[in-house]
Amino acid sequence: MQKSFIVLCALLFTAGTLQAEVVTLDPIVVTATRVETPLSQIASSVTVITAAEIEAKQQNQVIDVLRTVPGVNVVRTGSLGGQVSIYLRGTDTRHTLLLIDGIEYRDASSIGGSSFESLSTDNIAQIEIVRGAQSVLYGSDAIGGVINIITKKGSKQPEGYASVEGGSYNTWIEKAGFSAGRKMVSSSFAISRTDSDGFSSANENDGNTENDGFKNTTISFNLGVNPSEKFAINLNVHSNDAENEYDAYGPVDGNYVQDSELLAGRIEGKASLYNDLWEIALGVAVTDKNRTATGSNYYDGYEYNGRITKLDLLNTIHLGQYQTIVLGAETEEEEMDSFSYLGDYSAYPDVTYAAFSYKEDSRNNALFLQDQFSLKDFSAAIGVRYDDHNQFGDKTTWRFAPTYNIKHAATRIKGSIGTGFKAPSLYQLYGQLPPYNVGNENLKPEESFSWDLGIEQTFCNSSLIATLTYFHNDIDDYISYDFTDGYINIDGLTTQGIESSIEWYPSDFFDAQITYTYTDSKDKTNGSRLLRRPLHTGNFSLNLYPDDKKQISLNLLYVGERDDRSETLDGYILVNLAASHQITPNVKGFVRIDNLFDEDYEEVSGYGTAGLSGYAGIKLTF
Repeated sequence: MQKSFIVLCALLFTAGTLQAEVVTLDPIVVTATRVETPLSQIASSVTVITAAEIEAKQQNQVIDVLRTVPGVNVVRTGSLGGQVSIYLRGTDTRHTLLLIDGIEYRDASSIGGSSFESLSTDNIAQIEIVRGAQSVLYGSDAIGGVINIITKKGSKQPEGYASVEGGSYNTWIEKAGFSAGRKMVSSSFAISRTDSDGFSSANENDGNTENDGFKNTTISFNLGVNPSEKFAINLNVHSNDAENEYDAYGPVDGNYVQDSELLAGRIEGKASLYNDLWEIALGVAVTDKNRTATGSNYYDGYEYNGRITKLDLLNTIHLGQYQTIVLGAETEEEEMDSFSYLGDYSAYPDVTYAAFSYKEDSRNNALFLQDQFSLKDFSAAIGVRYDDHNQFGDKTTWRFAPTYNIKHAATRIKGSIGTGFKAPSLYQLYGQLPPYNVGNENLKPEESFSWDLGIEQTFCNSSLIATLTYFHNDIDDYISYDFTDGYINIDGLTTQGIESSIEWYPSDFFDAQITYTYTDSKDKTNGSRLLRRPLHTGNFSLNLYPDDKKQISLNLLYVGERDDRSETLDGYILVNLAASHQITPNVKGFVRIDNLFDEDYEEVSGYGTAGLSGYAGIKLTF
């Protein structure tokens, strides 16, 4: 048996024509513990996506990157810029925290979800997706998990790039960036612009023909100042200005246009004391988002403004080589104001005014403690958090995440168990949308209990990696929307399922990954399945490297059938193909085909999706 296994590994390893030494893939991850830790020592289910992977697949939107991640289901209403929902392990969008360089990238005036609609992949160094409750380290918005985007920092040698891409739906994307650094100062800057005529957000199969366009400008800036080896100041700024046309209420063709502007920034000072035994970081971050819309339906227009201001202090104490204590404190204020004005409201005789506005705010203070330690082949992180919300009182959450390596078998067993809570958003508490009831000041926070258990097995000198994880989430006092009563608490929901993946890195010639996720999400009140959550999803990716100048990437995405409103949407398979060629050391050409077999499908009932699409471009580096 042992000889047969050795022969099999040898065959797998030599499957590529260009052999290379295979090394263990063990990236450094920050998000799961807030301490730089090798992935092999982390118990949480984590997926790391690098800039090289994003460029190989030519993915311009972050949501397209997330579609291939186990446990993540992405839904968008129609054309580019449409409303995006992220269901991580079957939980809601508002249960997943999106961070960019430590900044909360969300809209305080919305129902609580993060802002994925116009988020481009430009200037991204790495994306870390941590699945499972992370409330101990990240608070109210992380019941489902955390998606952390880390942007590129300044390089020692000056370098830059510029690219242009064009294709279907009269889409044009221009990008440019530059980075430089010296011993004490480094910086990077990137800008991207997208213009597209788009397609009809309301499904064309229902007789809708008006295209819904999209315009987006994204700017990213990083500045690092290091007066000494023991002290550093970092500044990160992100700006996003988008305009999208959309169809709503039906959906049918409509003359709706939404403008959104998001400006986010963070400044942080770091110091290392007592021979690096104690690291201290003090930071302040602000996220400001403005949304305005005009249309021709019941509402003539609206304006929403949301702001998040957060001050945080993080202490990292290294107690020898095998133990690290993280002690943090933070205070966060959320503010929102809105103004809406009505159009033709004669159909609603009880409505006696044509405009309304409101302004609200809330504050939350928190302390958290985590102990991360290792004992030979056993590692664990155990933590507790105390939150004091000015409207909901105090909440205590906890988490324990152990992992055990069986080295002689190349096996790792991991798991986590913990609690979380989600405070209602300002819109859920105070929102107004006459003649409908929306806000409910009597809402209670959602509370969760989550656990998962997984196994990771490596074969053939770590060139073949297989993982299998079972997860379970139980959320009580789940906040749901009722057209009569507005936002209300219901009994809750449960989500449970299996995440699995196989990664194969046999040689320089190619690598392949396959994932499968089973997610069973149910309303505890009546046992019905939650909308837009498929039971089955899967992904297959194949990367080919014919030589050091060429690269080909094939991706197959499967999404099973799922319930939506009063119907069941059919499952679908999408095939995407991308290829690039390094023409000269400084010039690269690339081409991409999306939805290669022109699959006709819906992500949301009544909303359209892109058909067979082609794109090509060129990138210059200097």
